[in-house]
Amino acid sequence: MVEIKPFRATILNPELANRDELICPVYDTIDDAQYRRYSLRRDNVIHFTTRRRGMSEHEFVRYARANLERMFNEGILIECEKPALYIYGISYKLSSELMNQIPEENRRETYFASGLVALVKLEKLNDHLIFGHENTFESNTDERYRLMKGCGMNFAPVVAAYKMPHHEINRIFEHYIGSSTPMSVPEEPVEKKPLVDVSLNGSRHLLWALSDEGLIEEIQQLMLDRKIMILDGHHRYTASYWLSKCGGGGSAYTLMMLLEADDNALLLLPWHRCLRRCHMHTLWEQIKSNFYVEPCGRDEIYAKLRECNDGDFDVRVCMYDRENFYLLRADERKIRALSERRGERVGLDVISLHEWLIEPALGGEPAEELIFTASPGEAIEGVNNGTFRVAFFLKPPKMADVEYKAMVEKKELPQKSTLFLPKVAEGVVMRRFQRD
Repeated sequence: MVEIKPFRATILNPELANRDELICPVYDTIDDAQYRRYSLRRDNVIHFTTRRRGMSEHEFVRYARANLERMFNEGILIECEKPALYIYGISYKLSSELMNQIPEENRRETYFASGLVALVKLEKLNDHLIFGHENTFESNTDERYRLMKGCGMNFAPVVAAYKMPHHEINRIFEHYIGSSTPMSVPEEPVEKKPLVDVSLNGSRHLLWALSDEGLIEEIQQLMLDRKIMILDGHHRYTASYWLSKCGGGGSAYTLMMLLEADDNALLLLPWHRCLRRCHMHTLWEQIKSNFYVEPCGRDEIYAKLRECNDGDFDVRVCMYDRENFYLLRADERKIRALSERRGERVGLDVISLHEWLIEPALGGEPAEELIFTASPGEAIEGVNNGTFRVAFFLKPPKMADVEYKAMVEKKELPQKSTLFLPKVAEGVVMRRFQRD
């Protein structure tokens, strides 16, 4: 059974007038330029969520703990008085280049996703009820473990999805906050004033506290027979599990935002791949051995990728090498053999791309030569200006395929195979577990 329970959230003090300036993106999406931007504010939560480049892990934990304690002492952070479940709503828009990657029927001017924020009982990942689909790295998990242990905090919820065909929990949300249109942007003004209402990079983040004991019990019962798949936060979940088992001071629960998997505002996009340096002769030898090649135009990339049929063995990737754009269609016989050898049928596009092209083309070059980007325009511009030697473009994965990978195959996709939207922000809802 999936066990959830209410908790006392830590939030930015509602009396502060500048809360928009005190939140930041989740730590693993922040680059050096963003760190400089957000850290200019002394009271931005980045000072205890994200390690600055060049700062040691030990130094960062001390720095984070000192800033966290200061912000509690100065009343910038407060802990809610009463345990509750929380509704986290995110209103966001897509750029045109991201919009072009998804089917037309899924395109909206504005998306609004709402999730349940609760404490979820920890269990070993992929053991019974809670599943992951992404490869994790022990060093990254260890850093989060040390930070959480040193500060006694969950700084942002792990984002996960569950299936609920009749949308019972989303209906509870709509009724509770006074939104009359199912799974859409709440009409203004909503009946319930949000506890938190902040904006970050064009996205609006809202948080409502749900403390009604009857509704809490109803939601707990609805979640009992669900299975959960982590979308974002595999390292944080694993670090929480370590804390619960290794005497690190964490409780048996961790902070999660649970989204309905069929919510039409939960989007899944690809991460494209760029190589700064590579052996082009080897790359073309590998392409000719494993793919059929067709020239294509820049504007045809997504149309060509979407032309593939629903079969698992129609694998397509687009490539740009500054000379031309190419559609690479994998040899079906070789794809079938790859699938049989690995015991996998999901993710064969990104698996074959790495095994057949990227790894041979790198030829022992450092892993830092491989760059991931969600922006096709950024990838193309990087090739044009010489930052990248070549770029590869992938079609968006399907949620059903990711679920199959996690829950049936019980295997991990390669690093950066899925980009789920929307993203939570650091500082909207946190949890102090020292007192649990």
